Amino acid sequence: MAPDPHRRRRVTPAATAATMLLIGLGATAPVAAHAAPPFRTAAAVAAPNPTPTTEKGLRKSLNALNEEAEILTEKFNKTRVDLKAAQKAQRDAAKTAQTLRSQAAPSREQLGRMAAANYMAGAPDAIFGATGSPDGLSDGAYLVQNQAHAVLALRKQIERAEAAERDAKAKTARVEKAWDDAKKARSAAKAKVAEVMKRLDKLSTTHASDPRTGLTATIKGSDLPAKMARKAYGKLGSPYVWGAAGPSSFDCSGLVVWAYAQVGKSGLPHYTGDLYQLGTKVSQSQLRSGDLVYFGSNLHHMGIYLSGGKYLHAPQTGDVVKISKLSDRSDFAGANRIT
Repeated sequence: MAPDPHRRRRVTPAATAATMLLIGLGATAPVAAHAAPPFRTAAAVAAPNPTPTTEKGLRKSLNALNEEAEILTEKFNKTRVDLKAAQKAQRDAAKTAQTLRSQAAPSREQLGRMAAANYMAGAPDAIFGATGSPDGLSDGAYLVQNQAHAVLALRKQIERAEAAERDAKAKTARVEKAWDDAKKARSAAKAKVAEVMKRLDKLSTTHASDPRTGLTATIKGSDLPAKMARKAYGKLGSPYVWGAAGPSSFDCSGLVVWAYAQVGKSGLPHYTGDLYQLGTKVSQSQLRSGDLVYFGSNLHHMGIYLSGGKYLHAPQTGDVVKISKLSDRSDFAGANRIT
């Protein structure tokens, strides 16, 4: 029977929704992301120019540079923590957006097919099941309409999730830049410290020689261990006495304890085993003036490294404080640096 042109039928909102979904759900519409507050990095502290030529001037410059390096190290640590947090936020945002897109895909495809069929047939009633009765939508059409509204709501969630994903990605890029800047600034500060230390070492070199053994060495550096080594070298030729810790006779650990007390670090244990537990362990290839060297599996002997494979020590009863070669011993047990 021909359709009655005078019959008024309710147009299903589902048909309109499906047609719009065919156009709008197939691609992600660009959504303006809310700009996240810019990640700010504090300006690096201006480093003093390490130009002094006196020990006093270099020490003043060194103190300022060490303070700068410490500040920059903490900034580096902060940006490293911030970067991990930003990367995690970016991963979480991407995962959320992908989950929502996956949830929307089946319904999007179904409504797209319906909308395409509707467009080709020109008969929304056939697709969406509207009846000719005054009651309006059929049960099927009602379900399709609800599905369309659900997918549209999910689309809005996807848009918000994708905006958050873009924000997180942009913030990660900013934090990565800040982290890279902090690394470079910290490296530059450490290089300045190293340069000043080299200048100080040149001003603080003691040439040591032992007329008894014919050995020579240099004591380099201006740090506490090097100063201690110079004090100990001043006792060259003093007799070994078991249990003595100066000022005129020494045993091996007593020489170390006495020399450290002369440079302001008193109260160290007069026992090789306890001394070995202090400070920082140092490999034999990294030894420098003032490091403590130990011998024997039970650490029964120790000395003070000078340079060039030479060390100062109080050897044994009947002997004196002297310079010896590390290579003359086969029982090297380790070394440490007490600052």
